[in-house]
Amino acid sequence: MRKIVLLFAILALQAAPAFAQDAASVALPFGTVPRNIRTLSKGGATLSDDAAFRVLGDRRFDASLSWYSWSPGTSPSNDINADIFAKFGKFGISAQFAMDMGKAYKNYSGLGVSNGSYTPQDMFLKIGAAFSFSPSFSVGADFRLMRSSAAPKTSFSSVAADITASYRTGGLTIAAGVTSLGAGVKSADGNTYPIPSAASLAADYSFRPSDAFSLGFDAQADFYFKGGLRAGAGLECGIRDLFFVRAGYSYAGKSPAPGYLSLGAGFKFAGFRIDAVYLLASKALSGTLGVGLGYTF
Repeated sequence: MRKIVLLFAILALQAAPAFAQDAASVALPFGTVPRNIRTLSKGGATLSDDAAFRVLGDRRFDASLSWYSWSPGTSPSNDINADIFAKFGKFGISAQFAMDMGKAYKNYSGLGVSNGSYTPQDMFLKIGAAFSFSPSFSVGADFRLMRSSAAPKTSFSSVAADITASYRTGGLTIAAGVTSLGAGVKSADGNTYPIPSAASLAADYSFRPSDAFSLGFDAQADFYFKGGLRAGAGLECGIRDLFFVRAGYSYAGKSPAPGYLSLGAGFKFAGFRIDAVYLLASKALSGTLGVGLGYTF
């Protein structure tokens, strides 16, 4: 099974240079942004949100609903995110929906007549399924629909897919795959811009140094086919499985993904969760605040 996961990683990494282009020219870059508060808090290891990764875990059900005050200093928006995962024996299914609502602006016709106001929106929908061939190995696929509308009667959308394989041994889970494989977006100028497809490799390691404390490390690297590398890593410390503190960093370089430093906290009791995250050290995202509610068993 380890050889299969390694093969996924090698094929994905070999594919990246063949598609290398300018990272700044990609369309729908918001598809690279982590949506789950806990994932965002730990540097953005987004493969851990996929069904193939989660079906190897101990959780049979995990759902959350969160709200963000996103990028208040540069491009303010109010964002909502809903995420759900369920495990049925060897099968796992997941769904995630996000809506970003930007700052409304006044809209005028070509003759200068006011047509009221318009609120720009970005929408993200991901539905996935996975199968665990053994307690240690799984494969899965996720399908994405991304849509962006910055002006009335002007919108851009794309359908894409993720393919992931995961391997678990003890407290270590490794995942490799390709994400956002799909058609490009044709703009008003007639040019077609690719979406931010990437080859990704992620790892999660969790253990308990004592009965009172738990530690979890997450890391992920995304090699964008259009050029650029994003790498993120984070840490979660749990106290008696009730209180959690998190920190992470995401390096963006010239990739289409944003870079940031994240700080987070959470509280869990009887399966219910409250989580929060704050982003800083980022030109694009500093000041972003997110809070969410969830339930897990």
